[in-house]
Amino acid sequence: MRFIRSIFALSSLSLALPLGAQVREKQPAKSAITLPLGDSLDLKPSPELQKALDELGAAVQALALRVANDSQLRAAALQVATGFVVTAQQVVTDNSAVIQEALKTAAERIATVEATRKGQTPKRQ
Repeated sequence: MRFIRSIFALSSLSLALPLGAQVREKQPAKSAITLPLGDSLDLKPSPELQKALDELGAAVQALALRVANDSQLRAAALQVATGFVVTAQQVVTDNSAVIQEALKTAAERIATVEATRKGQTPKRQ
């Protein structure tokens, strides 16, 4: 079962990698403040890390192709995915009261901060 989960996780990752590469950068919002272009941190992976990332990408892509072409692996991946969805639904259902309370608290805090920023008193419901 762990093997199937690993296959599913890797296939999901392999599907996400090409989609992540297709994400287009948004145009930055115009503001009154302009920052020099050299103020950001430029990170470059070491050659070893880059090689490892390239090998990982190739392995994930090969696994995704294998899952796509093998009906048994595809069925197993679908079964695992279904289990994940059912589990997630159950967790959300079991914790819905806690989630609603957290959202209510967050909304109140945001309203308080916004009101403070604007110099107003927050409205309590």
